[in-house]
Amino acid sequence: MTYGKDGFQLSEEPEIWIVYERAIFRAELHRITNFIAGIVALHAKRTPEDEWARLVLEQLGGVKATLEVLTRMER
Repeated sequence: MTYGKDGFQLSEEPEIWIVYERAIFRAELHRITNFIAGIVALHAKRTPEDEWARLVLEQLGGVKATLEVLTRMER
């Protein structure tokens, strides 16, 4: 993948796209996992009755699970 005057230019090889996409999924999985563990889980632990914290944990848990699957899928 290169960046030129017309924006990102994809390779003609789909395998290269997949490698790039998986790298992005791994990076986002890492960010989401750290956010859940370092911030949202602590919020939920301190205020277990907080509906917002529970909703965020549930939704981000789904995002995390999806990213985990996408990083592990074989083509």
